[in-house]
Amino acid sequence: MSARCTVESLAALPRVPHDGIPGTSRGDLVGAWGDNVARRHGANALARVRARLRKDIPTRGTDKDWLPAWAQIAITEAIADECLGGDLSQLPPLILEDTRLGLGRLRVLAMKALGPQRLLAATTKGVSDVYDRGRAELVQHRQRGEVSSRHIELVGHPLFGHPTWRLLQIVATQTLLALAGSSYRVHGEDTGPDSFTCVVES
Repeated sequence: MSARCTVESLAALPRVPHDGIPGTSRGDLVGAWGDNVARRHGANALARVRARLRKDIPTRGTDKDWLPAWAQIAITEAIADECLGGDLSQLPPLILEDTRLGLGRLRVLAMKALGPQRLLAATTKGVSDVYDRGRAELVQHRQRGEVSSRHIELVGHPLFGHPTWRLLQIVATQTLLALAGSSYRVHGEDTGPDSFTCVVES
């Protein structure tokens, strides 16, 4: 049986090395993280975070950049350590705020118009666009003829087994649903060393 994961349980785990994770990821996964750190915590905090990262990791990632697959993990852990007392569980409201600001009012309204089901489907389909390996599938589970949960099943990449990456996937799904105006609950399931499932419950 798969082990259940939450933001809190994953944040409480000891840190796991990430430098050896193979592959690449698209730069817009990290986005304008440097701008967000400087806005919230100041220029000195950004300098401290930058000092922990390789010089080839940009302060503002775009969809034209391809970074090491582990870049998102390295940036997230550095921000948590330098700005949040090492507590990754503080990330959800900050990521929601940063995402809302980055998208702007009109795009958030468009997300609400699309609704959670179509947003989850589009996000799942887009996994192959932002990682050079691995795949994702959205599977609906039904009870008494009604959809009771939706599972985003991610397989085929060692990145998918990393605790911080898993935490970020739960937070990203929570953020997507919040922006769509949904109150669905989200948790994760540990399905193997190179796989992970985000479970969205109605």
